[in-house]
Amino acid sequence: MNFSHKYRSQNLRKGRISIQGVYYHIIICTYQRQQLLTENKVSSIIFSTFDWLQTDNRLLWICIMVMPDHVHTVIKLDEGQTLPKVLHSMKLFSARKINKHLSRRGSLWQKGYTDWCIRNETTLNKTIRYCYMNPVRQGLVTSPRNYPYWRCKYDLE
Repeated sequence: MNFSHKYRSQNLRKGRISIQGVYYHIIICTYQRQQLLTENKVSSIIFSTFDWLQTDNRLLWICIMVMPDHVHTVIKLDEGQTLPKVLHSMKLFSARKINKHLSRRGSLWQKGYTDWCIRNETTLNKTIRYCYMNPVRQGLVTSPRNYPYWRCKYDLE
């Protein structure tokens, strides 16, 4: 029996709901995991996109870690918002600007995303620390404070 179609990301999301006021850890990957994101202007576009979504009362971002081929973020949805709707806006808005800056065409982001609901403060703190340490785990830097493509509302040092 072939189960591969059953476990595609869109099938895993069927029946899920988005909960306002809850923190989520989201991972968004580039199309075919292309390493396009760690350039100052590109990461700046990603940060400004999350700022725009926050100013537009769609989410509250807590941390954003831009890696070469993916983005980790911890967010809280604002009232009336859903993860699919907010992340669709994020991808569409940022892809247009990044593609224009890089003089490229085509898909920037993979379809879908990975998300985890964060249920308590302990998990929130562990998740933020996990995002912060990701460039060290990937061998990009020896200390996370040396990684330039990171924003957090809290001081981790």
